[in-house]
Amino acid sequence: MKKHSAPAHTPRRDFLKKTAATGAGLLIVPAASVYGTPANSSLGLGIIGCGGRGNYDGGLFVEHTETRVTALMDPFEDRLESTRARFDKLGEGRGHAKIANENIFKGARAYEKLVQSKDVDVVLVTSPPYFHPDHLEAAVNAGKHVYLEKPVASDVHGCKRVMKIGERARGKVSIHVGFQKRFDAGYRAAVERIHGGEIGDIVLGQSFYYTNDLDRQNKPGMSDLESRVRNWVFDMALSGDILVEQNIHIIDVVNWAMKSHPVKAIGSCGRMVRKQVDGIPPGMLTHDFYMMTYVYPGDVHVSFNSNQFRNKGYRSQGERFFGTLGVAETFQSGPAQITLNKEGAQRQDAGPVNLNKAMATKLKAFIEGIREGRFENETAQGAETTLSTVLGRMAATSGREMTWDKMMRSDDKWDLKINLDALGSNGTVSMK
Repeated sequence: MKKHSAPAHTPRRDFLKKTAATGAGLLIVPAASVYGTPANSSLGLGIIGCGGRGNYDGGLFVEHTETRVTALMDPFEDRLESTRARFDKLGEGRGHAKIANENIFKGARAYEKLVQSKDVDVVLVTSPPYFHPDHLEAAVNAGKHVYLEKPVASDVHGCKRVMKIGERARGKVSIHVGFQKRFDAGYRAAVERIHGGEIGDIVLGQSFYYTNDLDRQNKPGMSDLESRVRNWVFDMALSGDILVEQNIHIIDVVNWAMKSHPVKAIGSCGRMVRKQVDGIPPGMLTHDFYMMTYVYPGDVHVSFNSNQFRNKGYRSQGERFFGTLGVAETFQSGPAQITLNKEGAQRQDAGPVNLNKAMATKLKAFIEGIREGRFENETAQGAETTLSTVLGRMAATSGREMTWDKMMRSDDKWDLKINLDALGSNGTVSMK
């Protein structure tokens, strides 16, 4: 990873307010089509990245909001075809027109054309995280509203770019980042009770994300380059590693409950089961476990452990916060609970957890905000959480303690070493 000097980090209390560093050349063209859209008509949704997440998020947009999929972008022909067929069929029952041929954009740089489409009001970015800053900037420059999946980037440099883009876009377009737990009734109730002082001062935390391995996307006969891009979740530069790309949901809850980002981290990681994935260069393969200690202001230690093994059927993700008056527990697959240190006190449910419902709630809030002219902007919070995971990755991979200030001064940036134009050489994709 290349390192460049950068300004020193500001204290956490100012972090969400002082991300106003200017980005040169960012010109926002207002999305006039949104303002001219009748309240009972749907907004056009363009999807950048037609993999599993793009199909999932896009499907929820169509199901729960007044949007219709009007444009698609992806490097690969097969994913464009299957995604187009799915949304044409899904839209048919809702009276939506099929996606026009001129709005199918094939190639790694075709996002530049998608964001210029007059049929697109909102851009859904579900591409590999390494490309998120590029895709966000292009959409914002074109005056489009953006739903940006987490993480916002895969390195420090990319997160700083997102903060600059977000600050320039503030009040002009809406930008949401994909942290649905903040819209879940159970999680919100538990965190509100934590912030209300019900468990006292937090003195210790425990968090974890244990889950299955992910499916490989390459097929026999694929070039190493195409296999790498299709298997991006196993590539540290493209994904950020499992701590950044997947485990980030847990760290976001910890930051939320703590009202802060960590000030330092130490930990370890390794590859005990996952030894090789087709197309991923040596040294770039993601790890399959992390064991971390994050330290928050006030010297509050929060442990975080994760794995991504081939242990089908076993998944467990959650957080525990130990306070001077009680304990709060939030689990991804169960109710949020509060236990108080009072004689005879019983464990109390804070509320049910339903992340599918939370995702629908979040998307509705995003679209309603656009229609009502409340241009919400989650880039600062999204970057802060992403940087928290990058902090952990840098500590674990180096084997040394990493502080927030040192990380922010480093401006670490992945060197991707990919010639994306070469993807078109086998005729399966066009990069132009």
